[in-house]
Amino acid sequence: MTKKRLDWTNQVLFAGIDLHKNKWVVTVRTQDVVLKTFVTVAENDVLLRTFQHQWSGAAIYAVYEAGCFGYHLADFLISNGIKTIIVSPHTIPVAPGQFVKTDIIDSKKLALELAKGSLSGIYHRTADELYDRALIRKRQQLIKRKVQIHNQIKADLLFYGIKCEAGHRKYWSKQTIKEMKQMTVGTTSYQEALGLIIEEYEFLRKQINTIGKLLQQLSESDRYSKRMECLLSIPGIGKLSAITILLEIGDIERFPSAEKFASYLGLTPSEHSSGDVVRKGSLTGMGHSSLRKLLVEVSWVAIKKDPVLLEKFQRLSKGKSKCKAIVAVAKSLANRIRKILKDDEPYVIGVVG
Repeated sequence: MTKKRLDWTNQVLFAGIDLHKNKWVVTVRTQDVVLKTFVTVAENDVLLRTFQHQWSGAAIYAVYEAGCFGYHLADFLISNGIKTIIVSPHTIPVAPGQFVKTDIIDSKKLALELAKGSLSGIYHRTADELYDRALIRKRQQLIKRKVQIHNQIKADLLFYGIKCEAGHRKYWSKQTIKEMKQMTVGTTSYQEALGLIIEEYEFLRKQINTIGKLLQQLSESDRYSKRMECLLSIPGIGKLSAITILLEIGDIERFPSAEKFASYLGLTPSEHSSGDVVRKGSLTGMGHSSLRKLLVEVSWVAIKKDPVLLEKFQRLSKGKSKCKAIVAVAKSLANRIRKILKDDEPYVIGVVG
């Protein structure tokens, strides 16, 4: 006897998906009732077939946490008619006193919060945007590794009392590397080992330069050239900074206000309010740390070229921390960047933003 398939036409269902490498835990519910919690293999097609077979005709909304699994599942589900959002883990509400955490609890919580409408999805980038941004991220990874090796070599020179003036310089040029390769230190085996580390440092420099050239080509493409021209009009911003800003931000229209943009960058101070007393504190530590650092670095240059920004810095730094003052300037500069990208107009020096 064939089992009759239920018709879920005109029903709205919510699916919370807890992702792992080899399995996914899924909870499907209505606004009021949990229909099913199940475990499936980590395959897009298998999950889609389950949705289509068991809840045929239903309008399904799905959610999962942002992480190492990227956007590919969301792209797949959306292309097959299942509206899907990805949420940042720290934005998911946690009930007071809840200390038990399991995959099933996580999937149920995601489905429940989605049904309640309390979740906001992160910005969903296109595949092209993700691959373009990967160039910036790969360059940052290589720079981090290069700094580690730089410090490792300097530590070795110090530990073994190796006299090499070039090796103790803050920045190493090609000539510096050449001088270190010519050093005669320790035993033959140590000399060879140190030489290998220096060669790795040299190789990383070449890789970073190669990615820099790829980013240069990307910045000149039709997709970015016009906005690049606008950003390059800002004092303190060069080609690498400009393309970094564009690739990390994506669509500027996703920020409906200057405050939302400042919050994304982590340039919004913490606040402690009670009654009529409002106290502003230090930065929250949330937001895009690398972009925030970049804008602060740019601001130190911008105050030397834009009198309006210089006046603000001098006013805020009187009797106070210069670091806090430059962060305030960075926030003003962020407002100008948002306006420049929205209006496709260049930066004008001396204008209050």
